[in-house]
Amino acid sequence: MTATRRSLLAVPALAALAAPYQPARAQNFPSRPIRLLVGFAPGGATDIAARLLQPLLGEALGQSIVVENRSGGGGNVATELLMQSAPDGHTVMLASPGQLVVNPVLNPRFDFDAVRDTAPIGQTTSSPLILVVPAASPYRDAQALVAAARAQPGRLNYASAGVGSSMHIAGEMLKAFGGLQIEHVPYRGSGPAVTDLIAGKVDFMIDSVSTTATHIRNGVLRALAQTGSEPFEHFPGIPLLADVVPGVVLTTWLGLVGPAGLPAPVLARLASVLGDAVRSPGFAQRLRDLGSQAYWAGPEAFAAHLVAERRRAADVVQRAGIRLE
Repeated sequence: MTATRRSLLAVPALAALAAPYQPARAQNFPSRPIRLLVGFAPGGATDIAARLLQPLLGEALGQSIVVENRSGGGGNVATELLMQSAPDGHTVMLASPGQLVVNPVLNPRFDFDAVRDTAPIGQTTSSPLILVVPAASPYRDAQALVAAARAQPGRLNYASAGVGSSMHIAGEMLKAFGGLQIEHVPYRGSGPAVTDLIAGKVDFMIDSVSTTATHIRNGVLRALAQTGSEPFEHFPGIPLLADVVPGVVLTTWLGLVGPAGLPAPVLARLASVLGDAVRSPGFAQRLRDLGSQAYWAGPEAFAAHLVAERRRAADVVQRAGIRLE
């Protein structure tokens, strides 16, 4: 049994011992600044959403919210840091599907289950991904890109926010379901990946709307398709990628989690202020300006969503034959 696993098994016992003191702890919460972990480099979708939530949560809780970018391992570096943190509510993480449901499926040695090993606080966003190319790219639509990849196996590559990220899964779905030979180029977050994409150092990327929308509107990136199952209200003219390569349907989301064993009153407090922040007109409008959309699901609904997503991720990884690189 690994040290990490032993520590996880010890959490419920520690939580039980602390139970009589939870009301007092909750009454004094928060007693110091809160660390908001982000598993990717600045500039990506998770980082953008975290910094939009930062002032809203800070004002409601009466403490500073310190966004801490800990990139690496497809988000695993931040996830492991969260798991090692004290379950007192002063360290939380805004997490992606890759961190909470995909990475454990891709790497069984990473003994992690989102519902068992974290305290789900709430889901904050939901949207499809967008397939984009640089403005100078010769590909004007997804059909042309797919045709080029089939005609020249191994020549095209795509960037992602890291191994196991939603962007990686989408790229591998395109590769597997389209019968393509394309190379994956992982980065430490969407920010640096998009920078290289704009510079023409990679051929394409399937990334979040919030990361790409401004660049699409500014004309430095061209949107070819989106991964939803129906037209997306913020970009209604972008066609479905599934119409070009059937089966490539994927939505991405973000959600806030704490360490396992978070006292129930602290969890309830965090969920309450997070829900207010996500439902606030300012947060929703800012996300809408970026082409994304706010979505609120409380602790129980978010936990159920994580269970369903883990099951779906396992199915997609198996069908697509996705492997760690």
